[in-house]
Amino acid sequence: MLSIYGINSRPQQAIDAIIAATADCPEKTLKKWQKIITADTNYIHIVVSGEVEIRRISDELSMFTMRTQGILGVASVYNNAAHMYGIARTPTVIRTIKKTDFERIIRENNLWADLTQVLVWYIGILTKRDDILVARSAYSVVREFLLEINDLIVLHKRDVNVYDYIQEYTNLARSTIIKILSDLKKGHYIVVEKGKLITINSLPERY
Repeated sequence: MLSIYGINSRPQQAIDAIIAATADCPEKTLKKWQKIITADTNYIHIVVSGEVEIRRISDELSMFTMRTQGILGVASVYNNAAHMYGIARTPTVIRTIKKTDFERIIRENNLWADLTQVLVWYIGILTKRDDILVARSAYSVVREFLLEINDLIVLHKRDVNVYDYIQEYTNLARSTIIKILSDLKKGHYIVVEKGKLITINSLPERY
């Protein structure tokens, strides 16, 4: 599952070091649904607190959600191109730092190795996401996201509409999602009430 993978592989010490080194940079609080635009390749964005959903610019597909501190815009700065942007899902505190200032802070605090760890982590998350979605059957994708939703409910106390969540993070047709979930409910593999996942009894490997 993407959420568990992200948590287990997170380079916490590296992220903490970069957050601490940028502590003197000005902060601002974004309201829910405000965007963090990475199209301006002269700026790096440090997410200090809050929850940020990362979306693909080309089709608005949700890629993943940052529920802890993180860094946005590094790839855009060094590629001079932006493919994703962030959107605050809760009130979110960020530090927007000029590229030149960010590089100076990283250099003065000897944090290039830490920044590399963070970038490798993001690559790992996106690679894992492709592993879940690319060349997989619709059922396999739905199964993975059901496990992810269950994790969000149990560990993070999130209120999640199972149909909306799966459609938001995949390119599956809603009718396909409804059909698979309906079959799982009929087989007593899951319990869903009013769009909310109540229980996973078991999920077969194959549909």
